Amino acid sequence: MRATPRRHLSYASFLALLVLDAMALVSLLLVQVLGAPLPIAWLVAGLLTVLAAPALVRLSDKVFSAARSEPTIPNAGESFL
Repeated sequence: MRATPRRHLSYASFLALLVLDAMALVSLLLVQVLGAPLPIAWLVAGLLTVLAAPALVRLSDKVFSAARSEPTIPNAGESFL
């Protein structure tokens, strides 16, 4: 289940940061461990991240559904009290 409409921007930004972090991690590992050139490492990291995108979307869905079901996390405009 996708995020509620008021959380579309946070969902999209969370997913984008998750994808960029995965790409950077894979690229760093390829450069450091295998000694691959930087452009090739970023290309391979991009391809592997595209393949892992469905898993990253499911992870984002789980994070946002857990936040939605937790009563202590306020929605926009609400307070903690």
